Amino acid sequence: MVELVVLGALALAAFIVIGSLVTVFSMVGWVISLPFRLVGLVFMGLGLLIVLPLLMFAGLIAAIVLGVGALFALVPLLPAILLVMGIVWLVRHRSPRPIPH
Repeated sequence: MVELVVLGALALAAFIVIGSLVTVFSMVGWVISLPFRLVGLVFMGLGLLIVLPLLMFAGLIAAIVLGVGALFALVPLLPAILLVMGIVWLVRHRSPRPIPH
């Protein structure tokens, strides 16, 4: 029975040592790979700056196309819009009446 407790304690110690070594090696690997990651970010930023005018042009074209589509989608609402505008025009252009005393 004591042998199992000792074996469990040795296994726990082995797991702690192995986990610590894996942690140290992963941190060293991260520090070694950090400059390459930073250079990659710089190149991605330069690529974005080069492509940004094209993205802006594509966004403008998409806004125009979708805007025309939205206007065509509003065509069925045109009679209701005209009716509301007519009511607003009538209310604003009505002659004011004097208040009776």
